[in-house]
Amino acid sequence: MLFPTILIFLGLANSIYAYLNRNLLKGLNRLASAPPIPPTKLLPTVTVLIAARNEESRIRKCLDCLRIQDYDMSKLQIIVVDDRSDDATPDILREYAAVWPGRFDPVTLTETATGFSPKKYALSRGLQKATGEIIVTTDADCIMSPAWISTLVSEYGEDTGLVLGLTTYYPIEKEMPGTGIQALDFLSHGVVAAALIGLRFPVHGNANNISYRRKVYDQSAGFATDIVSGDDDFLIQAIHKLGKWRIRYSIKPESQVQTEPPLNLEQFWEQRKRWASKTSLYQPKQTAFLAGIFAYYASIPLCILAGAFNRGFLWAGLASWAVKIGTDWLVMRKGAGLFSKPELMRHFPATSLVHIPLIIAAVVAGSFGEFTWKGQKHRRRVQRMSPGSVQSSSGVGRRASGEKSKISS
Repeated sequence: MLFPTILIFLGLANSIYAYLNRNLLKGLNRLASAPPIPPTKLLPTVTVLIAARNEESRIRKCLDCLRIQDYDMSKLQIIVVDDRSDDATPDILREYAAVWPGRFDPVTLTETATGFSPKKYALSRGLQKATGEIIVTTDADCIMSPAWISTLVSEYGEDTGLVLGLTTYYPIEKEMPGTGIQALDFLSHGVVAAALIGLRFPVHGNANNISYRRKVYDQSAGFATDIVSGDDDFLIQAIHKLGKWRIRYSIKPESQVQTEPPLNLEQFWEQRKRWASKTSLYQPKQTAFLAGIFAYYASIPLCILAGAFNRGFLWAGLASWAVKIGTDWLVMRKGAGLFSKPELMRHFPATSLVHIPLIIAAVVAGSFGEFTWKGQKHRRRVQRMSPGSVQSSSGVGRRASGEKSKISS
């Protein structure tokens, strides 16, 4: 009786997965055919917000890209929050503040308030100084085109609350084995995020290329401050939950940013664990959606392994894997073309081999273990704040005590 039951389950699961990928294609097609937003008569003020920790080797490139933006500089504010750096990052920020007066506002932190993820606390402190109508966030290791800010702003209609752009890896001098697999896997996160936004079911995004109206942020739940990762995902979901603001994904090349890829397999693994650590803490609909995908992925290798005892399980598992690979290829071919990255598709066969074990391992390790980020060990949540130790207003954390954050075990 077990084998027929498994066959029925896999047949249903394969049908649902193929249907989901069909809808992802539909979402990408909607983005491709969406009419342009009418230009605004008055440019909004913009604050670019960056949280930086020990970025002395990379932050100059990012700041130099921001200095040559084609956006009206009289309407632009740059805030970089130095999150307890112990390298030359503070010196570099002081240097740029001296040569860019009136536009560049560095903030220095020496500790993190109890109950806050370090990065989210840094962002919340930066938001306290932000004056822009639109907040744009990126990371200190990112580079972007001179039209980056103006392109993101051009996506704002009257009903738009948040706009995302794609992030890709920039080339490095010394590539490690599997660099192409990393690049395609990273692109897949952006493609799926874009497709889901095209379907008006936003789940995730990338914090180094996201913008939002400040007033919409204040209306939402803001950041989930005690969850270490996911400042982007939880904000996207909170704004979507309001039900009155549109979330858009820009497909224009000028809206893309490039970030540094993991430089070795250890960095790659720690990054993927960090990303996976937040998924079980999403809102119920998003969590259920991802849980179903995870269960489907897990059933495929289990069936293949069970093939050692029953040849039927092997063929059922291989057939399901073929459905996954085939429908994934259709989505990624469309997405890679939409974002002008078709050359990455040559890595699709190798990426397909490692995708399922990578997802399963990262979700388990990220949900139940530790990960390293910015030289610190974390679990997915920090210790919850005690009453009165930290106050929060409209999602913006405000420090009320001098206690340092303690990472819970």
